[in-house]
Amino acid sequence: MKGFKCDDVLRVLLTEGQNDCHVISHLCKLHQVPHNFGLYDCESDEKAIKKLRALIAGSDKKEVIGIVLDADNPSLAAKWDAVSDRLSKEGYKLPDQPNNKGTIITADKNPEENPKIGIWLMPDNNVNGMLEDFCRGLVGDSAMTFAEDCVKKAQDQGVSTFKNNHHSKAVIHTFLAWQDEPGMPLGQAITAHALDGNKPIAKDFVNFLSILFKE
Repeated sequence: MKGFKCDDVLRVLLTEGQNDCHVISHLCKLHQVPHNFGLYDCESDEKAIKKLRALIAGSDKKEVIGIVLDADNPSLAAKWDAVSDRLSKEGYKLPDQPNNKGTIITADKNPEENPKIGIWLMPDNNVNGMLEDFCRGLVGDSAMTFAEDCVKKAQDQGVSTFKNNHHSKAVIHTFLAWQDEPGMPLGQAITAHALDGNKPIAKDFVNFLSILFKE
């Protein structure tokens, strides 16, 4: 699965980045999710949505297609509308809002001939955010509060240069800088238990995958 470009399978999960693929891979390993789907790094949210439509309309028919997107740039509502618009052109009707446990749908017509679709908007299908916000949910409250305080002090003292929309990235990587292997990647941090893959948000996501790709 090197490079996370596995789409020559009947079941595939599309993401917008390698970090997403690593986190998902480590969570699936932790929870022993059956390895019956491929991971595909689309490199951006726009490319992921385009890939979703291309796979649905393509001649190489899939049984199941999942897609994991950040609910930012600019908001969860806007991202949901973008996905809904693309899927409506392929015969799928989405609810007005995403299911907070992950949305799973089938085509309105000929569902047996069209793939089942699963959609998860990071972090939790409820609020604006990204993968790093999901990972923040895998950290205890007191540690996360302290990391927030450290980042704020860095901003107040003018020693930070990150963009405002990367605030969550700054916070989670500040926390990871204190761990036994400082600066470890997000996926590795799950296996190392620096991030707790048994937190409720992680279990909800893993359960979504298990239901979506159940044979």
